[in-house]
Amino acid sequence: MSLAPAMPIIGFLLFAGGQYADEPIGLEPRFQALNLADARKWEMFLDSAQQTKAELVERPAYLWTNPTKGKGQHGSVFVWTYRGRPMVVGSIFIDRTIKTQRMMHEFHTLAPDVLHPRCNDCEGQSWEPTAGITLKPLEGAPAPESSPAKRLLQIRAIARDFGGHTFDNWRQLRWQLRSLPQPLYRYQQPDEQTLEGALLALVTDAGTDPEVLLLVEARRDGGWHYAALRFADASLYVEYQGKEVWTAIRGEEEQQAHNANHTYQFLRMRFLDPVELPLPAQP
Repeated sequence: MSLAPAMPIIGFLLFAGGQYADEPIGLEPRFQALNLADARKWEMFLDSAQQTKAELVERPAYLWTNPTKGKGQHGSVFVWTYRGRPMVVGSIFIDRTIKTQRMMHEFHTLAPDVLHPRCNDCEGQSWEPTAGITLKPLEGAPAPESSPAKRLLQIRAIARDFGGHTFDNWRQLRWQLRSLPQPLYRYQQPDEQTLEGALLALVTDAGTDPEVLLLVEARRDGGWHYAALRFADASLYVEYQGKEVWTAIRGEEEQQAHNANHTYQFLRMRFLDPVELPLPAQP
């Protein structure tokens, strides 16, 4: 089967609300450079023979901060694509405390089949998914429009209809989820059955880091489809048009660092040397 060339559209979003007043704005490029360097360490193979792989889009789809964690977290969301379709989404971020700064990696596969990631220079850390993801029909969504411009309006409307909440089991805190107004990444015609797709994000008021990602696709014959993707260590409850449609509740299957089939994975990586990044200012 021949595949039509896909047309990716990156929605570049920057939220700098978490910048500390006592830190120079000039640190932001350093955060981003460190995040990109770590993203480049990963090769995302689509087959066990490691002959076909998704390629990193080096321009981040989204930049975020979370000032409620320690001395702040500064992250970049990247996608790895194959023929224009995103196959992996990853959030690479720096977790800062008064005494330490550490790189963190958080991933979710977007591939329909088992992904085979490989990390170069990751000090023994690995990610081994045992399944792909499946998109489900989005009940209640309108039929996809014929033009990309009108479909973008539909994607924005779909995003607004998603919500829910998170519950932090450790701190006993509940946060409402809200959708970002623009897709993080948008792509068109990756195959003969798909008109368009987009990656959406749900965040809370605690920070601008994604807690849930949503992959939505318009199918030529089957309307809109979606998959909700865990991107947090809290319990997650997602609603669409006021009805709960997906949960990821902390427990045996949804552990802190991964879910049951490791389609989601969180990895604590190396500590940064102060030469690479100055420690946060002392209070």
